[in-house]
Amino acid sequence: MTAATSFAPEQAEPLQEAPLSLGMLILNGLQHVAVIAPTGLVFPLLVLRAADAPPEMQEAVIAASLLALGVGSFLLCLRGPHLGSGYLAPSVFTAAYLPPSLIAAQTGGLGLVFGMTIFAGLCEIVFSFGLRRLRPFFPVEVSGLAVVMIGLILGLLGFRLILGMAEETFRVSQIDGHTAALGLVTLVVIVALNVWGKGPLKVFSVLLGLSLVYGGMALFGAVDGLFESAPHTSRLFAIPSLPLLPLSFDWGLAVPFLVGALACSLRAVGDITTCQKIGNPDWVRPDMGSIERGIRADGVSTVIAGALGTVGLNSFSGSIGLSQATGVIARSVGFAIAGLFLLLAFLPSLHDLILSLPPPLFGAILLFSSAFILANGLSIIVARMLDSRRILAIGIALVLGISHDVYPHLFASLPLWMQSIAGSSLVVALLTALVLNGIFRIGVKQSARLEATLSDDLLAKIVSFCREQGSIWGSRRDVMERVTGALTEAGELALADGRRDQPLILDINYDEFRIIASVSYAVAEQPGAIEESEEERMTRELEIRLIRHFADQVILSKQDGRETLRLTFQT
Repeated sequence: MTAATSFAPEQAEPLQEAPLSLGMLILNGLQHVAVIAPTGLVFPLLVLRAADAPPEMQEAVIAASLLALGVGSFLLCLRGPHLGSGYLAPSVFTAAYLPPSLIAAQTGGLGLVFGMTIFAGLCEIVFSFGLRRLRPFFPVEVSGLAVVMIGLILGLLGFRLILGMAEETFRVSQIDGHTAALGLVTLVVIVALNVWGKGPLKVFSVLLGLSLVYGGMALFGAVDGLFESAPHTSRLFAIPSLPLLPLSFDWGLAVPFLVGALACSLRAVGDITTCQKIGNPDWVRPDMGSIERGIRADGVSTVIAGALGTVGLNSFSGSIGLSQATGVIARSVGFAIAGLFLLLAFLPSLHDLILSLPPPLFGAILLFSSAFILANGLSIIVARMLDSRRILAIGIALVLGISHDVYPHLFASLPLWMQSIAGSSLVVALLTALVLNGIFRIGVKQSARLEATLSDDLLAKIVSFCREQGSIWGSRRDVMERVTGALTEAGELALADGRRDQPLILDINYDEFRIIASVSYAVAEQPGAIEESEEERMTRELEIRLIRHFADQVILSKQDGRETLRLTFQT
């Protein structure tokens, strides 16, 4: 007798987006632009400073940067067959490419920076096509670690900006009281509007907080000095002039840019996974198709950024945290963000205004957003069943990543080739986690067997066996709960129908995408005159129904006096 029933794997569908009015789109887009532009443009400015670029070149790179932000945000939020995550995940310039970009600017000029940026984008595109095959080496908890590190980086950056910390060694006596007060007041206003505000007050808490604080500063005449050192132009509209320079390539910088592309890919995995969790309360597993398309769009955006004449891009966790805080997650906001950045590229006077915003204001925004980013990263990590290997990999990587910001002089004293690889806390943490994950995979069997007698402690042995293997493999808790539930029901069947003198044999195989369990036991022979009672038949049918409820596919077969259940669980 053989019976089989197949079930399609569970996959959470994204929630239907409520259409937003044009005014809501513009206001939400402005809110995100106010977060992205001041902090994101810092990285191209640092590279320009390292290259000792003249003012005309600086203006051209800033215009190219705004165009790149617009194109990158559009591609990442797109929901196409080959490109785009399909979620509100706009682009920003990333610190992952900053250390090698600074070296390239100092040694080969901006042409080398742009050429290596294109190379990094191509590496990310290639990585997107091999993501599924490399998935065992890039487990979900590493993506969660990337999100946690990004939350810490943005939070610490916001803290430094609020207090005006320009140096690593900083004392309380050096704090500018006006700067700190401005940042803290902004943070308090934003938090108050978000926590206790309702409707538009909560949705536009960041934009309203910025407007209230900036308006108060203007009322007391405190904004007059902000524009003295900021760039100015009398032109309201101007066609962007791009930095058209001959591109160059240096094999000596290939590895650092490749590492940066890997870090950006893992960050995109974490960001898009977070978007999926935010957008669907019934989320059970990452949608790999969306993640692959998002990484591919991220790589294409970086290639376009290098071609336009600026540094590399990546998805922006700060905007994702902001969208969760405000509750507006429609990807149409991403298109509004893209449009506003493209418009800013043609309005030099307006992007001068953004660059002149006081650092404590967007420091408060970063600190506010980092709380939601941290929460999402931690939830991704703890959703897995972690054994000592995975705990050590994540824990050691987290400590080493944080140490980069705590002891910057130690990493600055490393050889030049190591500095380019370990140039940021995010890269240090991710490389450490990936190396340790690869090492700890040695000796981990992807299959396990349990042989147990049909006795009263059988179910307890099955539960203990499932928990132990789930921790070793790092499977999601909800998946292992389904596996445990199905196998205990199979154990109940064995206890009811099996021969007590023959053991139950349980084999489990795990391959990152699914768990296949096989339960086999010898069936007790029933005398021909004794038929199965109605109660026993109903009990058996109920247990099989429960097994089919837990598993994605069930195949029940009987041969040579042994009954076998083959259960498949999508992970």
